Amino acid sequence: MADGGLAGRRLLCPGLVGRTAEAALLHARVAGLAQGRGGVVLLVGAAGTGKTRLTQEVADAAVLCGAPMLAGRAVPGSTVAYRPLTEAFLGAFRNAPPPDAPELAGLGAHLGRLVPSWQGAGADDSPLLLGETVLRLLRRHGAGRGCVLVLEDLHWADAETLAALDHLADAAPDEPVLCVCTARPDGAAVDTVERLERRDPGSVVRIALLPDEDVDRMVAACLATSSAPPEIAAFVRAHGDGTPFLVEELLAGLVAAGHLRWLDGSWACEGELTLTVPVSLRESVGRRMVGLTPTARRVVGAAALLGRRFDWELLPGIAEVDGRSAADALRAAVDEQLVDVDGAGFAFRHSLTREAVLADLLPPDRRDLARRAWPAIERANPGLPGGLCELAAELAEAAGASGAAAQRLVESSRRALAAGAFISAEAAARRAVRVAPPGDAVALDAGESLLRVLVAAGKPGEAGEAGRRLAASVPPARRADLLAVTARAALAGGDRGAAGADVAAARAALTADPDPAVGARLDAVAAYVALECGRLDEAAALADTALAAAEGQAEVECEALEVRGRVARTRDLAEGQVWFRRAADVASRHGLASWHLRAQHELALLAWPSGDVEPLRETRALAARYGALVTVAVMDLSLADIALGAFDRDGALAAATACVEASRRFGLATEPVAHLWLAGAHALAGDDVAMEAAISRSLARDPEDPRILGDLYGRVLLTSAVVSGDLEAVPALLETGMEHVRRADPATSVFPGRVLWTLVRAADGADLGAAARIEYAAAADRIGMPMFHLQRELIEAVALGREGHPAAAERMERARSGLRRMSLSRGLVHVVEMLAARAAIRDGWGDPAAWLREAEAFFAAGGYGRTARRCRLLLAQAGAPVPRRGRGDSVVPATLRALGVTSREVDVLRLVVGGLSNRQIGERLYLSPKTVERHLGSLYDRTGVRNRAALRELARDHGVQSG
Repeated sequence: MADGGLAGRRLLCPGLVGRTAEAALLHARVAGLAQGRGGVVLLVGAAGTGKTRLTQEVADAAVLCGAPMLAGRAVPGSTVAYRPLTEAFLGAFRNAPPPDAPELAGLGAHLGRLVPSWQGAGADDSPLLLGETVLRLLRRHGAGRGCVLVLEDLHWADAETLAALDHLADAAPDEPVLCVCTARPDGAAVDTVERLERRDPGSVVRIALLPDEDVDRMVAACLATSSAPPEIAAFVRAHGDGTPFLVEELLAGLVAAGHLRWLDGSWACEGELTLTVPVSLRESVGRRMVGLTPTARRVVGAAALLGRRFDWELLPGIAEVDGRSAADALRAAVDEQLVDVDGAGFAFRHSLTREAVLADLLPPDRRDLARRAWPAIERANPGLPGGLCELAAELAEAAGASGAAAQRLVESSRRALAAGAFISAEAAARRAVRVAPPGDAVALDAGESLLRVLVAAGKPGEAGEAGRRLAASVPPARRADLLAVTARAALAGGDRGAAGADVAAARAALTADPDPAVGARLDAVAAYVALECGRLDEAAALADTALAAAEGQAEVECEALEVRGRVARTRDLAEGQVWFRRAADVASRHGLASWHLRAQHELALLAWPSGDVEPLRETRALAARYGALVTVAVMDLSLADIALGAFDRDGALAAATACVEASRRFGLATEPVAHLWLAGAHALAGDDVAMEAAISRSLARDPEDPRILGDLYGRVLLTSAVVSGDLEAVPALLETGMEHVRRADPATSVFPGRVLWTLVRAADGADLGAAARIEYAAAADRIGMPMFHLQRELIEAVALGREGHPAAAERMERARSGLRRMSLSRGLVHVVEMLAARAAIRDGWGDPAAWLREAEAFFAAGGYGRTARRCRLLLAQAGAPVPRRGRGDSVVPATLRALGVTSREVDVLRLVVGGLSNRQIGERLYLSPKTVERHLGSLYDRTGVRNRAALRELARDHGVQSG
């Protein structure tokens, strides 16, 4: 699918990001006009930080309050007094006659300065009197509703306007007149800002740069997606300087250059991401560069070659000028707002300012400067720490030394990969491949570097093809190493056959040229292949062999420990945690960020079965920042699974959609299950058409995959039946699902649906489901998740209840208490309780009404009306009171609804919290005191409390606010 004409769009952010506090303050100040409170608010921030966007919030608030708004702005180079005020008043009164109002008498000359067609007589040209005229005219224009004046760009304002503003700051706070101004932190308004801040600190609002998390949110909002491609977000974070204007411009530039395209319903990156300087900024920088002397321009050009933050002491040698000339040039660049003082050094104001200066350099000048800058950087910084390695590569390339540039880019990529910065590592490796001279040894190094990054970052499709092509042209030992990497890529793409073939080919190559270090690396990846193929004993043995030979190779040790952990967790979760913690410790000690992330990922997955999902979310956020796309996709898959079990429609849809997009874009093995959980999200929403389409896509790769089919019947179609209220369809779905479950690999499958299958067998089977219970017990022991053991207790309680055993009720409550503490799969737990309650009503044991009330409250609160209705029908069958919504206006919290509390009773409860008497409550709700007393009695009976103080405490505990 084409980009739909998106190229060249500015991709403006549709909403305000990261400015909640500032917007709230402005809305509150506009609302204060209704109480006669006004004043001056000055928004101070660097160019592009969103000051103008905040004035739009002021305009929106003024419309809501019915207050008229006038707006004007200062412009650079203007010598006209009161220009922004004149623009504002002309816009409002251009065709209106002069006002005939007593409070404006004698101010005709000042009115004429605001609206030239109102010229009148007057004595002196006083900014103070003009400020008073502005105040009175705005007060009259507001006609009791208040009035708003917006003045923008006061860093360019004339002295007279700033003096009039000074008067407004003193006079307007007690008037229904609000003046909102914008200014940069330098320029003509500096003194005015300082005076206002001294008099009233709250009148000056400093607009900070956006933190990284808000930049990510803004990128996603501009692209109208829940999750932007990680490399795009990282690129914008690196070059946007936290400035909203630059965020939008960078995205527009990427789209215009074709590096960011809308393909098949999602955004995709293509090629190397490069900065595109907006025309307006390039012209602005060009005008400022023209204002410099030729020597200063040369110095600033040399500085631009050294990066956004540059070592100014190197400039005389690079630009071939003396120290005084270099200092004078920097002073001029600061005056022209090209460069800022940055601590003890200097920095260009924005990344794009630096790019605009570079773009202005003629090719001969750029090469000449680069030839001196490159060795200067390397002499001054031995080893090229940090980002200097990539800077040296950039300079070498500009100087025409492409081989040297490629070598430094390869080293930069290796460093970034070791640090877990996958996006930076990939960008550097791709540049190395591009600039390396064909046939040069560095070209092979560049290709291998890119291969390793692609595998680590989760792009198996591209990695496998490139790796096998590369392996064919290298010596045997290096070929074995490369084929081990391609095997990892094949595993990430779900192609176990290709992974096994790569391992076999690697072993053959290694036989011709044995190398123990390469052999250890190959054993580690071979262990992974055996693990994915279900050969657990072989995987453990290979991992142990790799560990024994891993001396000096921390990465091999981490990989082998990870395999041991994954094998161990199939038998014992606690043992798996021990191995993964060892892997995390090794990675941490050796500074291997990517392996540390993988170990944390595994530990987060082990925390999930105990009900703790926060480590999953934290690890996902970290993986997204690193650009570890496989980890992000796996986390999204897990979060979609969790949301489906919780009957969280929106959460399941968001996480499953994100995983589908990532899996499709990078050819990940997670795609079929991602489509399956997406089908589950549609099932929760009752969208059968979308559900069937997602099911088809989940089965497209392998229509007979038992893992997909088991959860299709035991989770997705079962969920669809439950939310539609069709409990009669449940047994047949579960039976079909179990046929597929038995064919699936027990080492890689969990299948919560078997809980319900065993429960139905225990509740309705002729033999109390004895065989099913034995089968389930074996699976629960193998999986090791606490939830499955608690569900087993619940199932055993149902079987005991059928026999009339007195221990059934106690066992049931013990299981339910444990499940409540876990807070995991809450929706699935309530489905289990609903089916258990149906059996308990029939067999006459336990407290099924209590289970059903909780289930009914959960489903009703979630919008699953048909399921809630089935709970109410079962309650009626049990002879218990059926929850009703009542005729009140309040929403009943699910916890109170489970106790049978109605909305009218919550109406009463809210007023009890507010301290009202029965008579006052009756007056407020149009009820008789006796009816109020009856509702209170019902509340006491349902909640178990016996006085109003206890009711107020209970209301606070359940989130009921005062009415």
